[in-house]
Amino acid sequence: MRLPLVQPRDPEGELIMTDFANIARWASHRSALPPVTPTLIIDAVPLDPDRDLPAIGAAEPQPISAFVCIIEYEGNTRLITCRRFDRIGEAVYVGAICHSARAYRQFRSDRVSAVYDAATGEVLGDGSYFERFSVDSQRERAATWNLSPARKATLVAGLNVLAFMARCDGYWHPLEADVVEGFICSMWLRKEWEGEPPLADIVAHAQRLSPDANTFFHALRHYAGSRTSTRILCGAVSDLITADGVICSSEARWGAEIDAFLRDYREDEFERYFGSAGGSHPVASVPPAGGGTVLPEK
Repeated sequence: MRLPLVQPRDPEGELIMTDFANIARWASHRSALPPVTPTLIIDAVPLDPDRDLPAIGAAEPQPISAFVCIIEYEGNTRLITCRRFDRIGEAVYVGAICHSARAYRQFRSDRVSAVYDAATGEVLGDGSYFERFSVDSQRERAATWNLSPARKATLVAGLNVLAFMARCDGYWHPLEADVVEGFICSMWLRKEWEGEPPLADIVAHAQRLSPDANTFFHALRHYAGSRTSTRILCGAVSDLITADGVICSSEARWGAEIDAFLRDYREDEFERYFGSAGGSHPVASVPPAGGGTVLPEK
């Protein structure tokens, strides 16, 4: 049975009304990290004021944004959540939250000796692996899943919303992967996309994502102008919230944020609250799967 997205209530039972103007205060919240393979030992890296950089603000997320992996970098093994892919002069840099250093760092891709899948420990390649996330590179690109760039961007935006919702309670339940698969199939069928979706590859990509709330709200923006896409996404969110049989307060709250965002969306309001405000709010972390804490951006 599909339940509607519901507004959370206060202790007296009154609805907590969420309007678009208040949504931006959540812009620095972050979802939990995916489970990390125990086969790799993540090194602790001391803080270095000369190297730690401020986190990037609310610019439109890049294709690499929210991608979680483990890298070998200058002799250290680090768990990172990627945010940017930049060419600076002749060098290529990956900007990421380094969970070892507890800070935003830039990593030169030519100094990355190995990139691992964070969940399985599979070797994905060396630093050149990140070239697939470049918007202008002529080298190997990320898989297109037989979609045009615009359709893939819409699908990935939906995956970021669902990944955020799946992790907002600190745990991605196995049944929530089934909801993601259903969302993919619904988008393919109801949007009349050609061919068959490579479900295993797309679900695996979704499970590698750890979007922050800035990425989450920018992803929702992709769906604000399409009633069909909005219905598909909201249906999937509702199914995901109830997938494990437990509706926690964080899921109800973020479900209400989705409802308010799509109900009240206006482009000028979005630019006003998200065009320059991201990164100006303090981080309020969500516990990651398996316990522990999500490390705040510096």
